[in-house]
Formats: sequence, C-alpha cells, structure tokens
Amino acid sequence: MPTESAPSHVIVSGLESVGATVSLSPEESHYLLRVCRVRAGDRVIATDGLGTRSTVRVLEARSPVTAEIESLDRQVRRCEAWVMCGVPEGERADWMVEKLAELGVAAFQPIDCDRGGWGRAGLRMDRWQRLARAALRQSQGRFAMELRPPTSIDAALDALAEGAECWLAAPSGAAACTCRPRAEGVVTGAVGPSSGFAPRELRILESRGFTAISLSTSRLRTETAALAWSAWWAASTGFP
Repeated sequence: MPTESAPSHVIVSGLESVGATVSLSPEESHYLLRVCRVRAGDRVIATDGLGTRSTVRVLEARSPVTAEIESLDRQVRRCEAWVMCGVPEGERADWMVEKLAELGVAAFQPIDCDRGGWGRAGLRMDRWQRLARAALRQSQGRFAMELRPPTSIDAALDALAEGAECWLAAPSGAAACTCRPRAEGVVTGAVGPSSGFAPRELRILESRGFTAISLSTSRLRTETAALAWSAWWAASTGFP
C-alpha cells in the first residue's frame, strides 16, 4: 500500500497535539491490520468522535497499532439531531441505529411506549455501539452518535435539551418539503413504535411543543420514519 494513501477512517481517542503518539484500541487495531492491511509508514485518517479529524502515520503495524499525529482539524457541532424512537418490529433496530449514525444523528433515545416497549431489544447496546462505530468509519464523519438506554417517554422528555426544537413524525403533519429545521442548537424528532403513539402520548408531545411533520404520502415503518426524519434534518441543515 502506498505510503501517502489514506486507507481507512478510524476512531482514536487522545487526538490532542501534532507530533504526539497515540495507541489504537484493539478493535481499531484489528480493523487496520486485518481489513486494511496497513504497514508502518501508511497514513490514516482518524477522528475522536468529538469533532476532531486528524492524519496519523502508522509507526508500528502490530497490535496495538501506534501512530504519530501529523495534522489536526477541529470543528464544533453547531446543530444536533436527537431521535426519540419507539420500538420497531423484530430486529430492525440494528439497521436503524447504523443508518442514523451514518447520517450524523447526535443522540438516539429508545422510548418505551404504551403500545410497545423495548424489552430485550434494549439489551443490544453493545451491538449497537459496534454498529455505530462501524457507521462512523464508513461515513467518514467527525462525531459519534450517543446511544442511550431505553426509558419512558416522560423521562425522555424531561431530559430534552432546554430550548430544543421538537418535531413529531405524523401523517397528519405538514409536508416535510414545506418545513425546515433550525440550523443551530438541538433539534429533536419523535417517532412512534410500530403500532404508533397512543392518544395519551400524542397529547403529551403536543403539550411539549412538538410540531407534526409528514415524511411521506405513504405509511412508514418506525425505522423508515426515523431514517426519513434524520435525512430531512441532515439535508436541511447542511450538517455539521
């Protein structure tokens, strides 16, 4: 592999100063050694998941891989998307988590609803973390998605960022093409479970200032609605 190539996009903590040496985690080392087959001297693009992107040069191509930081570029996240989501059918949440991470969603909050709770599906956090990390590599993003444990809709609403702009995915809402999220701060999207939000939950969301938005002329599955809302947000705000 040519020395000047950037064979991969990896996640590395401690990207603090040019000239410093970093040691990659076992997972990232395995990825570079077994998938990308890096050699000493190869240059790799790295992110810390917190907004820093760096070029690092591999010093030792053995586990753990060590590398020298050659350049740093830091960005501050000006707009964050949070997704509050009821449980989809089957194991569709795995796919959903992966795609939301690719789109740059800042936080994924599973919510237990009257018509469906996460139950054992909420125990897949370790797998979701791996999927989100892989999605960050693939998308070559700067920011990792925060994965939160399932909670009640009331607790999720209490944890909303102060002043967050709030949207509710609902067929009765205004067409997405006529809506636009703000380009700064936290923007939250709420998506119901496969059976939809109960009337009680809809009243709560309305009382908390959620604006209904229609994402399609057809009825969407939970995971599709979450993806459609996130894609609408990303395209509208020009993230990050």
